[in-house]
Amino acid sequence: MASFAAFLRGLLDEGAAVLRGRPHAAVSERPKAETLLAEAFADYSLDVAGPSIAFDAGAALAAAEQLWFACWFLLHRGEPPAEVEKCLRPCTPPVTASQHLSADLVLRFAAQVYRRARRADATDMLTKWLEQLLRCHPLSGVLSDIEEGPLAPVRLEGHPGLLLLYAERLADNPRPAWAVEGAASPYIEMVFSERGLPLPTLQSS
Repeated sequence: MASFAAFLRGLLDEGAAVLRGRPHAAVSERPKAETLLAEAFADYSLDVAGPSIAFDAGAALAAAEQLWFACWFLLHRGEPPAEVEKCLRPCTPPVTASQHLSADLVLRFAAQVYRRARRADATDMLTKWLEQLLRCHPLSGVLSDIEEGPLAPVRLEGHPGLLLLYAERLADNPRPAWAVEGAASPYIEMVFSERGLPLPTLQSS
């Protein structure tokens, strides 16, 4: 049986998704997985400016388990669509700053999975699910090559550090639909101006 903790160690320590068997996150593994995620989050959150952000174990564990399954289905594309649909649940958009950043701890790697899935088949269930996942999680989705923008206004709970991080990621990977009006727009304008980049036309969200 595959180990959830082993998958997380490879992902968090090396940025590598190593699969040694079909994902199965046993209840007994969750405390160990939560500890790994919490320890990684403690370091990861230090790079975010502004008020400190608490770890949301539920958001991090859910995102990690879903990414684990997505990596599996990327490599095992012959799985029946019904099985893929059963394992990849509809995304629940984050609401709090803690949920946004805790999910991003692992979902920042989802853009790479999406690129590989799209190259293999741009129309299959996994690719479409990853699009929805990343568009539901704008802090991670802005790292992707998805042309369509976020599915909801980018508020990020008004946290200045998260809004700044979103703007910096957008400047590294500009796409018109992700340059959105609202809470993020002053940060987008500031970062693009500081980097000497053409200011994007902000889109209604």
